[in-house]
Amino acid sequence: MMTNFLQVIMPLLLVLGLIAGAAWLLQRLTRPVIGRPALLTIQSAISVGPRERVVLLEVGGQWLVLGVAPGQVSTLLTLPSPPVTNTDTTPATQFGLAQSWLERYRNPTK
Repeated sequence: MMTNFLQVIMPLLLVLGLIAGAAWLLQRLTRPVIGRPALLTIQSAISVGPRERVVLLEVGGQWLVLGVAPGQVSTLLTLPSPPVTNTDTTPATQFGLAQSWLERYRNPTK
């Protein structure tokens, strides 16, 4: 009776251990690297149609305005990065900076 019990439990424990080990390894391999700044950041995005978007990206000190459609990405405008006077980098503040920058280029007379 005890040998039958061990014959069932030991392989079960081995399989459960392998699953736990694989989950731990997967978690270690997919953990994001902390402390390295992103090379590409999305500053703002807006939908202009059912599957079309206009996206404002910051890449290496430049801002790119891109038109994104299914199967196609087009550069609409390239801008120098604006001077940042506020050190607050919360997403709401970044969105506000991007919106003000876009408004200045849409209405240059203001």
